[in-house]
Amino acid sequence: MDLEKLKDFLRTKWYYALACCAVVALLGFVAVMQARGNNKDFAAPGSHLIIVKEGMTTADIAQLLHEKQLVRDPAAFRYEASFKGLATKLQAGPYQIEGGLSNSQIVDVMVKGHITLVRFTVPEGYTIARIGRKLEREGLGSAAKFMAAAKDYAPYAYMQTENTDVLYKAEGFVFPATYDFPVGASEDKLLEIMVRQFDVEMKESGVAKQAAEQGRSLRDVVNLAAMVELEAVYADEQPRIAGVFLKRLAIGMPIQSDTTIQYILGEQKEIVTFADTRIDNPYNTYQRQGLPPGPIGSPGLSAIKAALAPEQHDYLYFVAEKDGHHRFTKSYAEHLRAIEEIG
Repeated sequence: MDLEKLKDFLRTKWYYALACCAVVALLGFVAVMQARGNNKDFAAPGSHLIIVKEGMTTADIAQLLHEKQLVRDPAAFRYEASFKGLATKLQAGPYQIEGGLSNSQIVDVMVKGHITLVRFTVPEGYTIARIGRKLEREGLGSAAKFMAAAKDYAPYAYMQTENTDVLYKAEGFVFPATYDFPVGASEDKLLEIMVRQFDVEMKESGVAKQAAEQGRSLRDVVNLAAMVELEAVYADEQPRIAGVFLKRLAIGMPIQSDTTIQYILGEQKEIVTFADTRIDNPYNTYQRQGLPPGPIGSPGLSAIKAALAPEQHDYLYFVAEKDGHHRFTKSYAEHLRAIEEIG
């Protein structure tokens, strides 16, 4: 091989080596960006409303998504957005982003266009306060404004009450469901939509008619159902728990539901202490006989039906098993023995 051919050969090999190094570096960079674009362990759960304003850059959007706990690494998101040409396709407006999506998936959602409706779910048992906090966390409104709107909101006769101990007249009458809200709706409007849905469900399910036929006020039925909802982990136990509460009411025994203590405390405690049950509060069903002043959350339809059609039995007590089911007993002695056996 002459000298010139040798030089050409070495030069080709050198270029090839450089090209290989560049490809390896690029693949490594892409792999790192993809890893940094995985937001599952970082993202806040649920659906979130993101408002992109006129003049916002990709960097601005990346920072906004990071602040909303949807994007772990703003730099990685900017790379993904640039790679997919987001800057040239994005329009100002509202976008709905699910927590846990990767950077690539978030870019795809935003490229498809902004939304006119935003999805929001009210889980069974949620209180007005928890619903308000969820609305705020998902970018749909102010928790304080929602709670203020619920304080005296009672558009239907069965919601009315003169009891001044009731914290929110709308408590218990926000129907647990998934809603598609108009983007930008006020807290008052959101509450109106959810309470109207409750009224529709009561009529269409026949619950309102059944309560009237039994001579029971719908407010009292919902009041009982809210405790049943929060006590029962499994729906098939709801009628039995409702039967226990109604039996206690019938004999003048306090309901003694931990759920009412948790409502007073404003949190879901795993274990309610003896000191908790001594709190002086109208909602304390350990200290006060009868139903609490009002519902302590939003019961689902199955809990409301259980309150209307409770199981007939002789049980007066129940205690939670470790798997979430309950052990039901007829006497206090049996109840204490069950507690000891479960540990």
